[in-house]
Amino acid sequence: MNSELEEARKKLSDFKSAASNIEKLNSEVYDLKKTVTLKDDEIKKLKLEVDNFKLNIAELNKNNEELKNNLAEKESKIIELSESIEEKEKIIDHQKINLEKVETELAALKPAAPTEYTSEERLICPRCGARGKDLKVEEDKSKVLGYVGHAPMYGKKNVCKKCSYEF
Repeated sequence: MNSELEEARKKLSDFKSAASNIEKLNSEVYDLKKTVTLKDDEIKKLKLEVDNFKLNIAELNKNNEELKNNLAEKESKIIELSESIEEKEKIIDHQKINLEKVETELAALKPAAPTEYTSEERLICPRCGARGKDLKVEEDKSKVLGYVGHAPMYGKKNVCKKCSYEF
């Protein structure tokens, strides 16, 4: 009986150690289940974040396309305006050339300005160089200075008797 009792005690101690091992394993399983649920929650959160990022990426891609379209439109406008500027610069250059030609022609036709001589005896015809009695003063009917009563007052002009040049 002693041997049976000892065997029973040994079995009892084996059962107790097995029970404590089962409790440890149960607590480890519980801890692992907690960890798995935490990890599942983290996975769900990360999936939500990924979905949000995908939406943001889609929106950013749409904005990017719009900006590319706007940029293409602006570049085409820049090209059109550059062409317009080039055409206008050509026109301006042509006008400058014409203006220079007209200015040279005008300078050739422009009468010489009276020199420092201001009295009638000292006036000189700019075209032929006549002086004094060869020059006469006439009324310039194209220049009305004003009216005295109903009669107009005209400006004066010099006329050369030799070459008929008016200045």
